[in-house]
Amino acid sequence: SSCQLFTEAIKDNINRVEQERERKEARKKDAYAAAGNPEYETGVELAIQDIMKRPVNKKVEFGGTTLLIPENTRLNPKHGNIVDEKTGYGIAVIFYIEDYCTEVFYRKKIEENKYIMLFYNHRDKSLDIVAQKIIKANGFTKTCK
Repeated sequence: SSCQLFTEAIKDNINRVEQERERKEARKKDAYAAAGNPEYETGVELAIQDIMKRPVNKKVEFGGTTLLIPENTRLNPKHGNIVDEKTGYGIAVIFYIEDYCTEVFYRKKIEENKYIMLFYNHRDKSLDIVAQKIIKANGFTKTCK
């Protein structure tokens, strides 16, 4: 009926507005998609190059456990991504918590049915170097055992 079509159109518009809001939020300077924002792209790349050279020795609390992240970085509490403290740029290395295990992402079990997952683009060589250092320092694995 026409009422149903109208209702669906309203729902579609609400979803579209919400997705645009999320995309905008993710592209802020300290968020995980800052590199996707032309205003920050070069700065993010330079920050990643600098972070690659740093030791992974800074302790942070996340999901009720202590993690090690690169020196002079912090976690963005809203998105779970790493932020360079020197420049304020967000880096697309993201921690998040799931209640299931998948062998797709690196993870660390923190409780029964509770895992910290590490998400990043492994095809980006610079991000892969940063993430692999974090994976090794924290004992993340790709197994569910």
